[in-house]
Amino acid sequence: MGIGIIETVIRANNFTSLNPVQEHASKHIGKNLVVCAPTASGKTTVFEMELLHFAGLGKKSIYISPLKALTFEHYNNIKSKYKYLNLRFGIATGDLDSSSKNLSSYDVLFMTYEKLDSVIRHAPDWLSQIGLVCIDEIHEIDSDRGATLEVLITQLRHNYPDIVFLGLSATIGNPQALSKWLGSALVKSNYRPIPLDIGIAYQNTIYFESGKKELEVTSKEDYLGALVEDVLKIGKQAIVFCNSRSNTMNFSARYKLLVKKYLSEKEKETLRQKAKEIGETLESPTKQCLALYSCVLDGTAFHHAGLVYKQRQVIEEEFRKGNIKVIFATPTLAAGINLPAYRVIITTVYRFSNGSMVLIPVNEFHQMSGRAGRPRYDSKGEAVVMVSKESDIQRVYNSYVTAQPTEIESQLSKPGNLRSVLLSIILLNNISTTKELKEYITKTFYFFVFGNYKALMEIVREIIDEFVDFGFLKRNKENIELTLLGKKVCLLYIDPLSANNILNDLKAKAGKPTKLIELLFTLCNTSECYPYISVKRGQEDLLISRLEEIKENIYFDYEDINLLEKIGLSELLLDWVDELPEDKIVEKHNTTPGQLQEFVNKVLWINHCVLELAKENKSDIKLYREYLELETQLKYGVKKELLSLVQLKNIGRVRGRKLFNSGIKGVSDIKKEPERFISVVGRIGFETLKELQIDYQKSRPESTQTGITDY
Repeated sequence: MGIGIIETVIRANNFTSLNPVQEHASKHIGKNLVVCAPTASGKTTVFEMELLHFAGLGKKSIYISPLKALTFEHYNNIKSKYKYLNLRFGIATGDLDSSSKNLSSYDVLFMTYEKLDSVIRHAPDWLSQIGLVCIDEIHEIDSDRGATLEVLITQLRHNYPDIVFLGLSATIGNPQALSKWLGSALVKSNYRPIPLDIGIAYQNTIYFESGKKELEVTSKEDYLGALVEDVLKIGKQAIVFCNSRSNTMNFSARYKLLVKKYLSEKEKETLRQKAKEIGETLESPTKQCLALYSCVLDGTAFHHAGLVYKQRQVIEEEFRKGNIKVIFATPTLAAGINLPAYRVIITTVYRFSNGSMVLIPVNEFHQMSGRAGRPRYDSKGEAVVMVSKESDIQRVYNSYVTAQPTEIESQLSKPGNLRSVLLSIILLNNISTTKELKEYITKTFYFFVFGNYKALMEIVREIIDEFVDFGFLKRNKENIELTLLGKKVCLLYIDPLSANNILNDLKAKAGKPTKLIELLFTLCNTSECYPYISVKRGQEDLLISRLEEIKENIYFDYEDINLLEKIGLSELLLDWVDELPEDKIVEKHNTTPGQLQEFVNKVLWINHCVLELAKENKSDIKLYREYLELETQLKYGVKKELLSLVQLKNIGRVRGRKLFNSGIKGVSDIKKEPERFISVVGRIGFETLKELQIDYQKSRPESTQTGITDY
């Protein structure tokens, strides 16, 4: 490769030279490559060299990752480095049934696995312009979404043989197998720019390989507090990984006063502003918002999937800036964005799963410990795992500290995984016989590892039988053909089982008056809503009674083990569109603001699929209109009477209800009485008036919005 590319990358990253991993990888630029090296070893820089190489050839580069947050992080980072080269950078993580024709104008694209998978189902012309696909966290082939990733790679290799693949991972036990499947070179290294010292903490002693360290325990047997304060004393930061969301919140609250002692006045002032921003993310703060507000004020934070996206963003940014000193997080943070700390503390190697405590996977341990050590800030990083028994010291050392990452395996043979990708395999490869399907399977990682397809073909035949019954496929002996309905299901990027449930549900409702809870159950009776909210103890009878009320107008299976959970989720969404305050919803249904937001986003997507399937199947027009109206109700969380108000700028469900109750029920009322409108919503309403082109020049009153400090 040209020296110019290396110099450009070095300059963009403020390096003096490439590190050993990058140097080794640079010899394979332009060819298939798997890089397996620890976290923070500079693997993303290899992608930067690759994209510059292919940009010089007039080819597009695509980066994909399992998480939106990770995709956004790399998009912003790489774009800021190379935008001066007049390269066009684009990002797409949204709608999963779009052909994304607008993406054709970009040189470098950033997507999630699922987004690229959905795009190639539409086979846009610009796919032929791709030179490189970089797969970050390629070990995810072994995860729940592994079948999607494996088939995505197989599809691209099969239909676009000139595409070069770059796989990046920190935790693969068998990278040789993966690189051989891809026909790639392998760069495997243990190099870390920041050395990692892993220790085991028992009571007040940390046992590092380099020696013991005694901690000063100020509170009786508060060993976690001692581990945290030991870091604060030297002006460093820590991430504490906990095995439950409740523990992240409890520990964050417990140690906030300890952390507060180590904040400067400037940091306290910054955190007062940021805590207020976090607390007022929602129109009405929930108990979780108030708890997070209180913690951030004092320099700690909890971080888990139950937070809304904006709150997570603020926490991550303030931790990077050094204002938040300690984050208490669930392990999801370890597999996500780049957020290193001087010390990572793993409070336990156990987690609760399926009714009992189980040991965490070795790869997860390595992901968490790999977050220790901040390039440019630290000369080393420390990962400390806590044990409660002295006898556990050696066991944890052998099982985790010295253990190599486990081997990844194909997840394609699981019926649910294979079902979700089979229609796209048939569509994209113009497969018309089971023999052609068999030949396609020989190209997968599954076949590469196991060397046979008999067991997989048995599952394939069962799924084909199912799809014929659903009306998604036609079959004549060994010949198979995708129906128009089957193609629609594939392009909608929805689980075929979910699509079949929806279609049967629409039949059950056709020509009948329907209740809102029945419409909502259609959306919840899908695999896309999994994991569902657990049913509270004592709630079963109420949910069974609700099922009895609506069972004539819904499609369901009595043997569905998640049936009551789906009814429970329908009740949650009913409370949402019935305008129950968010804090009451999360308390009533034992959920979090982040989960509520996630469920709303999921069912909005499913509602879109319902509308598309209803059109394809020429369903009841009245029913179609009900789902069309429900879409807006779900988006804003309101009753029908507020729909015209909440679609205005800055008018959410809370302000919309205040306006309606004051007699302002639509735009015409606002035009008649702009003064009353402003008196209800406060100064934020001036932007709404401007958008509506309503001239109102009176002095601007203070906002009447309830703030976090009023709680």
